[in-house]
Parts: sequence; C-alpha cells; structure tokens
Amino acid sequence: MEAIGPWMAVLCVLMVLSLLWRENPAYRLAEHLMIGLTAGFAFATTWFQYLKPKWFDPWVSSFADRSVTGVFGGLFVLLLGLCWYGLYFQRTRWLMRVVLGAVIGAGAGQAIRNNFTQQMPVITDSFRSPIVIREGSVFLGESFRNAVFLIALISVLVYFFFSFDHKRTVLRVTGNMGRIWLMVGFGAYFGNTVMTRMSVFIERIWFVVEQFQKAIFR
Repeated sequence: MEAIGPWMAVLCVLMVLSLLWRENPAYRLAEHLMIGLTAGFAFATTWFQYLKPKWFDPWVSSFADRSVTGVFGGLFVLLLGLCWYGLYFQRTRWLMRVVLGAVIGAGAGQAIRNNFTQQMPVITDSFRSPIVIREGSVFLGESFRNAVFLIALISVLVYFFFSFDHKRTVLRVTGNMGRIWLMVGFGAYFGNTVMTRMSVFIERIWFVVEQFQKAIFR
C-alpha cells in the first residue's frame, strides 16, 4: 500500500492536469473523486470535531447522569438541526426560515463584534504620521512610505464618497487618483493569486517527477 499510494496520487495529478489539453473523461473522473472525497472528509470532520464532542457525547452523558436539563437541551439542539431539512417540504419551510434567521442574526452580531474588536484597531493604526521623528532625527524613508500610504487611503475613500458631486476639481482629481490606487492594489492581488497558483502547479509537477525518479532509480 505504501507503494500504491504515491502512484495513485501521481495518476490523479495527471488526470487533473489533462484539462490543459482539453476536457476529457479522465479529468471528469478526477473531479468527481475530489468532490466525493471532500464531501466525505467534511462530513467526518464535522462529526468528530464538532457534533460528537460538543453535542452527542454531552447528551449521552446527561442520560447517564440523569440530568434533565442536559437531556432536554440536547433534544432541543437536535430538533433545531432537523429544522434545516424543512426546506425539502412545502409545509415545513417556515421552520428552516426560523433557524436561518437565528443563524444570520447570530452571525451578524459576531461580525459586528469582530469589526469593533479586530478591524477598528487595524483601521486606527492605518492613520500614521507622515513625518516620523525618532530621537530628534527625521526618518525620510519611513516618512515617505507613511505619506504615500495616507495619500492612497484618503484618495480611495474619496473615490467611494458619493455624497458630493465629483464634478468639483478637488474631488474629481482625488477620486481619479483613488481609482489608480485601486487598480494597483487589485493588480497586486491578482498577481499574488497567479503566483500562488503557479507555485502549487510547480509543486505538483515536481511531485510527479520525483515519484518517477524514485520508481526508475530505486
């Protein structure tokens, strides 16, 4: 099995890379295998890392401990989970909407809290002094970087500020500058995405070559 495993991995990599030639049955087979394995892994991870330790095991323990609160609490959670399947029936769709509303409300509250506790410190830290002075000396390099950062930040904010007409010269020039900074930022993100995918592609190619080398020169 130790010898078959790497060769199966090489075969799957080649089946996926066959899409570079054209879409074919080998690629579709690899695609179905990946989706099936992902679904199975997600189910196992959800059960063994979340449902079993946080719901099923405490619920079973509550029966052994004769804890009425634990028994009814676990049953209530089970019923809430089953309400999701009300989507498949016309008469029980309202149950799914109730649970969905609760989940969205809890998620919105969590997101608002995270914005204030995690994002706000980052935003306040973004406003840096354009002139950096330490021990009586001005650091020109860091001052220049902070000034460019502030100019980019303010111009981008002005670009999305639609309360005033951008026909005014100041707003129009600043907004156009913000659009340029956005193009630079999106270009950097796109380039980073391409580099990441190329790194993954090179790593897979090297994996295939390495396995063939081991098989030939063993």
